[in-house]
Amino acid sequence: MKVLIFICYLASMLYGLYALKVYEAGLSLSYLFGLFVYVLGFIIWLVILKLYPLSLAFPIAAGALIVGTQLVGVLALGEKLVYVKAIGGVAILIGIIMMAIGEKISE
Repeated sequence: MKVLIFICYLASMLYGLYALKVYEAGLSLSYLFGLFVYVLGFIIWLVILKLYPLSLAFPIAAGALIVGTQLVGVLALGEKLVYVKAIGGVAILIGIIMMAIGEKISE
């Protein structure tokens, strides 16, 4: 259940960021929906803070957003993936896995 809430947070933030980037600002329905989903992500973030200590939640969320935005940029926006950024993304994923394992060990 706790992992699912991180996935919901990540999906809402990534879609919200994508929509705010792609759709024309203003009263466009797509833009407003993207803004709504982005705000929903913030609300999910508040729930995450109730479930996890900040020292665990923030690094995992921030790292996942960095990697996620790289993927959205490359796959949905046609941005070029630079090898150094890809290696950095892999390093972040390894860090997230290590933090998750550390949390399991300390339980």
